[in-house]
Amino acid sequence: MEADRGTLLIDLVRVETTLYNLVDGRLKDAGGLTLPQLELLSVIRDVPGCRVVDVARSISLTVGAASKAVDRLEEQGWCRRAADRRDGRSSTLTLTPHGSAAVDRAAAVFDAAARDIIGPLLPAVDAQRLAELLATLRAALQPSVDPRAGVPHREIAEA
Repeated sequence: MEADRGTLLIDLVRVETTLYNLVDGRLKDAGGLTLPQLELLSVIRDVPGCRVVDVARSISLTVGAASKAVDRLEEQGWCRRAADRRDGRSSTLTLTPHGSAAVDRAAAVFDAAARDIIGPLLPAVDAQRLAELLATLRAALQPSVDPRAGVPHREIAEA
């Protein structure tokens, strides 16, 4: 029997929303970053020479939305922009010491939440298969992102 694709899509969205709310709640309760802030700051931390376009491509935002999000992170003192030495029209993003500490604290909470929430729901073999399926979907829907790392392919990001 073939799965109803509409029901599958709705179920994926509902599961994502539920997981998002649970993890975001844990982060907020820990007094740290929100899940979107953690995701943005993690991209800045993990992508060498990160630019706003890298953030946008990595988490599927428009460049304008990514720029405004980075503005808010900068206002909080978590990251800073500096002129890109290779391209004067662009700037690179780096975490401040305050931002690095916030990401480190939030990442520990995030990892624990992922283990606590997903761990009891799926045996390891099912979690691995789901990860593979989601990586395949993400690669098809977002070809500029390496689904294993969650960061833009540098050759594409540099274009």
